[in-house]
Amino acid sequence: MNPHADFLNACWMPRAPLASDAKDGTYKRTTRAKALTLAYIEANPLVLQSLIITDHDGGMADELPGLLGLPAPSWTALNPHTNSGHIVYALAAPVCLTDAANRRPIRLLARIESGLATILEGDPAFTGRITKNPLSETHLPIWGEDQHRYGLKELATALSNLGALPRYDDHKALTTSGVGRNVDLFDYLRKWAYTRRGSYQDQAEWEAIVLDRATLRNEDKIANDYTRGALNHNEVIHIARSVARWTWRNIAPIPTDEWLKQKQAERGRKSANKRWGKNDAKKTVKKLIEVPKNA
Repeated sequence: MNPHADFLNACWMPRAPLASDAKDGTYKRTTRAKALTLAYIEANPLVLQSLIITDHDGGMADELPGLLGLPAPSWTALNPHTNSGHIVYALAAPVCLTDAANRRPIRLLARIESGLATILEGDPAFTGRITKNPLSETHLPIWGEDQHRYGLKELATALSNLGALPRYDDHKALTTSGVGRNVDLFDYLRKWAYTRRGSYQDQAEWEAIVLDRATLRNEDKIANDYTRGALNHNEVIHIARSVARWTWRNIAPIPTDEWLKQKQAERGRKSANKRWGKNDAKKTVKKLIEVPKNA
């Protein structure tokens, strides 16, 4: 029995992980058993996070958490030649990143991830997708003494005591967090969708519209504002689907007659804009949707 292997298997969630024996090699999906014989493995599934990983390149990955007064990492996978490596905190309860009904754990996770990356001098370009396999002989693992898995509040308290936990409204701080991208996209999409859901009568059309808006936000805003770049498109699909389906279930559509009136007005605006320009178009649309008093 290998207690370290058992601990890793209990913390590590991907079912068919990406893995490779070379950091810059070709990553292929494989079985968990096969992946654990390779040097580099997928850290978390796209929509579930159980490992918080900081990539420290400053040559002090083995001792920095202790020097700063942080809790002992669950493990650290070191480069034996440079003492740089991946500092890992395993979570007792994995966080679902697409839960539309309960966003508090996701927001707290983003703040913790950002706080750890800052205080541990993490590489801001580290995407968090691939991590060093601590069971591989390529790396030098340092395991926590009690194989501890942490609660979010436990880590948040530790960072707060060090003055290293970003405020919930500190958007700039969250730009170094991979989960911060998820929070950004979800919050933007939720606010955008709330006021527009009522205008759609077809669920498939609604889901497609929400995905288009999410993709645009990811490519135009998140890709430029966050140090880890844009979200993977599959992550965007999951978030968009979550928002679209939640709003579809929980926000009633406007009455059919009002919906038809809006569609008539929309068609009228487009037609009038083409014929007369925007100023005269407003008057034309008003006439198109007016109901005669004696009707």
